[in-house]
Amino acid sequence: MLFPRLLNSTALSLALLLRHAVRPTLSVSLLTLSSLGSIVMAQTAQVKGVVLDENSQPLPGVSIVIKNTQRGTSADAEGRFSLAAAPGNTLVLSLVGYESKEVTVSNSTADLRVQMAPSDNQLNEVVVVGYGTQKRSDLTGSVVSLDSRALKEVPAANVLQALAGRAAGVDLARTGTAPGAGAQLRIRGNRSLSGSNDALIVVDGVPYGGSLNDLNTDDIATMDILKDASATAIYGSRGSNGVLIITTKRGKIGKPVISYNAYAGQNTILGQYDLLNGQEFKAMRDLAQYSAGYSPDELAGVAAGTSTNWQDLLYKKGFVTSNELSLSGGTENTQYGFSGGYFKETGVITGQSFERFSLRTSIDTKLGSRVKVGLTNLSNLNYTRGEGINPIYNTLRLSPLTSPYNADGTPNLRPLRGTIDELSSMNPITLEDQNAIVQRRRRITTFNSLYGEVQIIDGLKYRLNVGLDFRQENFGQYIGPNTIINPGSTLPTQNSAAVQNGESYRYTVDNIVTYDKVFAEKHHLTFTGLYGVQQDRGFTNRVEATGLPADYIQYYNLNLASGTPVVPAGGNNSFNRSGLVSIMARVNYVYSDRYLLTATFRRDGSSVFPQGTWLNYPAFAVGWNISNEEFLKSNTLISLLKLRAGYGITGNQGIPSGATRGSLSTNRYNFGSNNVLGYFVSSLGNQDLQWESTSNVNVGVDFGLFNNRLSGSIDLYQQTTDRLLVQKNLPLSNGANSYWTNAAKTQGKGIEVVLSSVNVNTSSGFKWTTDLNFAINREEILALEDPTKTQDIGNGWFVGQPINVIYDYKKIGIWQSNEADRAAQFGAVPGQIKLEDLNNDNRITDADRSVIGSFQPNWIGGMTNRFSYKNWDLTATMNARIGNTLVATYFQSDGTGTGYAFLNNGRVNQPKFDYWTPTNPTNAFPQPAPGDRINYSSTLGYYDGSFVRMQSLNLGYTLPTGLLKKAGLGSARVYISSRNPFLLYSPFVSNGLGIDPEGTGTGGAVPTQGASAGTGVNNRAITVGLTTPATRQLLIGVNLKF
Repeated sequence: MLFPRLLNSTALSLALLLRHAVRPTLSVSLLTLSSLGSIVMAQTAQVKGVVLDENSQPLPGVSIVIKNTQRGTSADAEGRFSLAAAPGNTLVLSLVGYESKEVTVSNSTADLRVQMAPSDNQLNEVVVVGYGTQKRSDLTGSVVSLDSRALKEVPAANVLQALAGRAAGVDLARTGTAPGAGAQLRIRGNRSLSGSNDALIVVDGVPYGGSLNDLNTDDIATMDILKDASATAIYGSRGSNGVLIITTKRGKIGKPVISYNAYAGQNTILGQYDLLNGQEFKAMRDLAQYSAGYSPDELAGVAAGTSTNWQDLLYKKGFVTSNELSLSGGTENTQYGFSGGYFKETGVITGQSFERFSLRTSIDTKLGSRVKVGLTNLSNLNYTRGEGINPIYNTLRLSPLTSPYNADGTPNLRPLRGTIDELSSMNPITLEDQNAIVQRRRRITTFNSLYGEVQIIDGLKYRLNVGLDFRQENFGQYIGPNTIINPGSTLPTQNSAAVQNGESYRYTVDNIVTYDKVFAEKHHLTFTGLYGVQQDRGFTNRVEATGLPADYIQYYNLNLASGTPVVPAGGNNSFNRSGLVSIMARVNYVYSDRYLLTATFRRDGSSVFPQGTWLNYPAFAVGWNISNEEFLKSNTLISLLKLRAGYGITGNQGIPSGATRGSLSTNRYNFGSNNVLGYFVSSLGNQDLQWESTSNVNVGVDFGLFNNRLSGSIDLYQQTTDRLLVQKNLPLSNGANSYWTNAAKTQGKGIEVVLSSVNVNTSSGFKWTTDLNFAINREEILALEDPTKTQDIGNGWFVGQPINVIYDYKKIGIWQSNEADRAAQFGAVPGQIKLEDLNNDNRITDADRSVIGSFQPNWIGGMTNRFSYKNWDLTATMNARIGNTLVATYFQSDGTGTGYAFLNNGRVNQPKFDYWTPTNPTNAFPQPAPGDRINYSSTLGYYDGSFVRMQSLNLGYTLPTGLLKKAGLGSARVYISSRNPFLLYSPFVSNGLGIDPEGTGTGGAVPTQGASAGTGVNNRAITVGLTTPATRQLLIGVNLKF
């Protein structure tokens, strides 16, 4: 009952505050209106003007404010503005991404023509830092910002696609390649072993619990990434993994502006898997002496010279379209913004698609001179289809010696007919039956934030933020018989269906007090205080059934199933509820624009811990704007030099649900003559659990040279995370398997470099700029749950190593013909995999395994080049990850014929790789052999995952103003864009080992092969597996303003 009472009391306090704040304001205004009116009219005049960009094109949305007042307006769609001002007033013009400009009003001022230049150092840019904003020049923490202009350079389905390669220390790894798939976001690497390493997402000041796929990128105004503790400590127990702050677009003062943004294009696969053709497949099978021989269909194919590429029947072109229409504008009292969007992407495999309908509403209005209220609503309806449809494995195994069609022209549904794998695959054209294979996920979301703000006295204001985030999700699946997804089922009722439903909501209430004052023109003090509450609640439930009477019923009526619908055990059925109470204070002090100080303190209490558990999160940072010192003001070389240093403690609240209380699991047992369901304690509770805690030290320098023609920053950091959550195993005599405890410790340290340069800027209008970022992060496990323990092989954790590593045998080649005697000592023969004997005992055992690779890259980086000439613009963005290991799972056989695709014996088709023969003494792959087992084949799947990719190319043309006026347009730009157009560097691809090195997932442990049992790779591996191939995208688009 704690949170409802807090919510009610907060709402009551706001109502009382509004009552007392508005009435005095109105009465004072009425008393003074008549006496002041004549004076104001006598001194002011209407100042009109137009704002232009560096190309003399109208610049809409520019804020024009009379200096040291709150009176202002915004430029309309044609860059025009009108404002009442008195002679001697100074107009301050500002827009994110442009240098601020000041113009003094004189008696002769009539129509102004103001030209603004893009900001190269953006020191005066306002940055969102959590519960407030700061000028970039006053920042003491490590913050990266992207505005809407940068987002438009990379048309993308979601926010994370637009971030790739754009921010130092921000690493993105794909979690899938089908439409609607997301990515794994890591800010300065991993910290936790068992908890979440995901960054906190904040939208319009409110923590966001939904999917970033739900957000329309056209609705986003800015993204700010907080990386070090001095910036993230304000979020306390949620800040250790970094914070991504998204600010959506809002209305501005001025005439209504209608905008239309659209693009359309197609997706094509980056390439096909390079498989054996018919002749090569026959040669391998003969070499392997595969005992099963050839099926009748294959013998006919050999005679006819058949060589079928089954991938040609599987892949198609995908299409993508995006449309967004918005309306924004406002008066001095009320500003508004509305938008509606539609996005759809179809996959390169039949049945895969992602579709999103989005609506955005924002309203800001003044109630008198002291009170302001507003709201934001982001609502979405999403459909993801075919997310789990994966026919790649079953398709690539098909024999190239068989034909996709029978002699009479009908489809050959069972190409492996007559072999032991007849029921393991089918013709991929069975995907075309839309009733036989159905997967649909529907997600409805509404994210709402409301605020009320009261200016109590000059510089002091109170703000109430209320957020409500609600999501409802429905998932349905039907897999029919005689399809490539379910080839082993041949009877009409050998089908399966499942329905899963879930809901979740989060409400947040934040009471914020801000005091912002400048004393004696040199002392700028800002205080922010917060008292907030948050509650999360959600559930999921799932029902499965088999034996439905017909395909058309799909998953809609499971009662018709011949098999009794069942509720599966595990995470598909769950309920959770948690709450958070927080107190926070932050002080920012700036002296004479030279000396900077930030101090933050936050205290969090959570319902997931025992009563009375509160944790504190302090942070402290200082800065020195050396370039503002008198001794450097006349320096023509150094235009900016600022030193920063900070220390802070943050937490990670992503602990397993119920870890403090323990958990129950179900099991069946015999009770008399009945077999009944019972419960047992599967994990003990731990009342002493706490959040994981990260202490962070960050030292940085911001610099600008040659009037900021070259600018950038360098940051050094070290982050140590202790009290890591790990499960400690218990003896079976305890009656429970394990319990959660705070024990382990990790550390990360690194360097980040950001450079921005104006390479060319000519009077003829040609400009070339470059943004470059580079980051090195080194993770290390310092301790496990037992201080005397240095490794946990089961989880893949090793003291002194990064968090995500590969622990396996090390392949050093292939046994050659002249090494037969030596190979025999290890139970091998020439042509088989040769492993390193670490302990030199002349045999291969578990003791010969070691850490042989890491998924942590040596460095990551990105580069964006922008070229503009008059009305033309070209943007090229590159992304790089160098030095990590990837796992190509399709080179690893589990020996059963059912796990991974290729067995190296001619039983099924496989990639065209360099395998050993007596006449080809290679060290790459072993000799084909008749059996289904390749000893130690897991060692065949580890490769250099380095790559440098051209992430996007965007060429645009802005139509001249003269042409636009005739069409009634304010501005118009047309463009052509390509995403993933080509790879610049990848040893994995250039050596013919795969299509794309970036990975098709981040999960899926590969068990160690061979005579020894073991874990193999960590389940957070970056894997390249047999899933939907990565694609390249070609788009044409338009940006219009009316």
